[in-house]
Amino acid sequence: MERVLRLSLLLALTLPWMPSASSAQTTSRTAPDATAEEEEVLDDEDSPSADDEASEDGEAAPRLRAPSVEPVTLDPEASAGEGDDESEGEDEETVGESPEDAAEDELPEPEDADRRLDVGGDPTVAPWTTPQTIFELHGYMRMRGEFQDQFSMGRGRANPSQADLPFELFIPREDASVLGGAPAGGCAGGRGATTASCNQRALAFANMRLRLEPTVHLSDDVRVRMQLDVLDNLVLGSTPEGYGVVGSLGFGGSRYDSTYVPITAMAQTQMPPTAGVNSWTNSIVVRRAWAEVRNRGLGELRFGRMGNHWGLGILANGGAGIDADFQSDVDRVMAITRLAGFYMFGAWDFASEGYIYQNPVDYRVPWDAYRSDDVDQMTFGVARRTTPEEQAAALQRGDAVLNGGLFFVYRTQNLTTEGARNPLDPNPNAATAVFRRGFEVYVPDVWVQFLYENLRLEAEAVMFVGTLDNASLGSAPGFTAPNYQVLSFGAAFEGEYHLLNNQLGIYFNSGFATGDANLEGLSRTGDTAQFQRSRGSVGGTDRNLTAFSFHPNYRVDMIFWRTVMRQFSSAYYFRPGISYDFIRSSFGQLLGARADVIWSRASEPVQTWGNQADIGVELDAQAYYRSEDGPDLLDGFYASLQYGIFFPFGALAYLPGAAPGGTFQGGQNAQTLRLILGVQY
Repeated sequence: MERVLRLSLLLALTLPWMPSASSAQTTSRTAPDATAEEEEVLDDEDSPSADDEASEDGEAAPRLRAPSVEPVTLDPEASAGEGDDESEGEDEETVGESPEDAAEDELPEPEDADRRLDVGGDPTVAPWTTPQTIFELHGYMRMRGEFQDQFSMGRGRANPSQADLPFELFIPREDASVLGGAPAGGCAGGRGATTASCNQRALAFANMRLRLEPTVHLSDDVRVRMQLDVLDNLVLGSTPEGYGVVGSLGFGGSRYDSTYVPITAMAQTQMPPTAGVNSWTNSIVVRRAWAEVRNRGLGELRFGRMGNHWGLGILANGGAGIDADFQSDVDRVMAITRLAGFYMFGAWDFASEGYIYQNPVDYRVPWDAYRSDDVDQMTFGVARRTTPEEQAAALQRGDAVLNGGLFFVYRTQNLTTEGARNPLDPNPNAATAVFRRGFEVYVPDVWVQFLYENLRLEAEAVMFVGTLDNASLGSAPGFTAPNYQVLSFGAAFEGEYHLLNNQLGIYFNSGFATGDANLEGLSRTGDTAQFQRSRGSVGGTDRNLTAFSFHPNYRVDMIFWRTVMRQFSSAYYFRPGISYDFIRSSFGQLLGARADVIWSRASEPVQTWGNQADIGVELDAQAYYRSEDGPDLLDGFYASLQYGIFFPFGALAYLPGAAPGGTFQGGQNAQTLRLILGVQY
């Protein structure tokens, strides 16, 4: 009897530490991944031995189990996750489950999720973590050196009071023709050389950019994407120690206020670019940030600031490529779906909100202070584009692939506040120059692509049709009747064919943009202040806006259109070319060379400076190399050495009797030498 009492007391003390039968079965016999053999082994290991089963008097001996101690954590999500293995497979009718345990299995409310996104610095609240999130990073690092010889084409001011734009921008500032004489002390050293002129005609510099394109994948259907540029097109050597922007942040108009670096020659390091201090831009520029949410049965939703590209890119160009400089970014909400092989999309774009109330002292969320000055834009489109896998399979079978679609933009603006002195003036009454703009335009854009074996034919055509009541940019509206009629057209064609196992490439590109006989010059540089300008007077009788310009990132050549004019406009061109790849591996390695000839003519000869159609001929050549480093075919080291020479024709000459004389006679050949070094990842 005494032994029975001792046994009962011992069992009473040990029962609170022993797991329930259902828990023991879950951990030892009903593991999800356990096989029958494993379960038998577990049973054998957990079953008591012969020595344990019977004591000296034949009675079962009690066994003690070590208590299960869980680690202490402040994160209820983490503690719930750690117990999943033990609770998995447990009977739904388990007796003794507390309401708190049942609540842990329920999904958090939206309010709880919002609170976990930002804990506000509370040390007792753990952040919301998502262990399955995947971070992906792409981009490139590039450095470009460029030598520009005679990009002014030998032109200069025919009238001292009127700049010869854009050619005058490429005359070195130390040139005597710009300064009106030799620099103080002369350009050359030595005794008696204090009046020596520089007579410089070439510019040379280098710049760089680091582009980061991170993507945060929450799942296969939800992701957040960004695009950031670090030291974007920073001219190397442009921010030396001690350098400051004139008249900003208390510098009092002095460029160098540093005690340790009183002159540039003593600078020993480069400083990070800071807007308003030693540069006009900051070291890091955030260009895009947007989210993409996909429902595989319905389609995709995108919202934020994102890239905008269509077709060949003559209207909307995303700026892809290691040598790109310009791009189309748009603030929009966009919906995309695919039905029967056709992509259909629609978007509401925030093209311009006009005057924004933003006070740096009164800390508030900025808002749009005027509603009627907004530029509203709606974008629609339908396109058939095969996936890369479908396209590769069709071409392998010897089938032709036809892609194409229609891109349509509608843009309108009623009033405008562009007459305000400062769009960021915190005074809400500052934007008093409010007047009617009356702008409405329809933009249809058609794109088509044909692929067959090693042949690619691709074209894009776009048209602007609309009206404009007032083209004034100042505070004094210049309403005249009737209103302006907008009607312009542009088209581009690209063709290429590859031979000899794709090593030999033959190319032919062409493009056309309508001109305007009532405009002076092919460049927008001198016409930003006035849409219409008749020769010798402002506000002519012609009410038609017919000049069309390609997107500046759609490259036609290296010298005239890309650099001097900045973009192709009011002309047409023909560009045959040929390339050969000496090394072309299936892993992405590439070594080759290419040469192109570009012949350009004006759509309206009277629009040019010399009133002639022929603009010039440019010869461009390059050698390029890409290594096979990185997981993708395009990843790795990239290098390109480029040379171009432009021969100007009569369109860039002076009219009879209009040449200023001296060194400005026009017709000078322009040359460039460019080196691109980069790493793409």
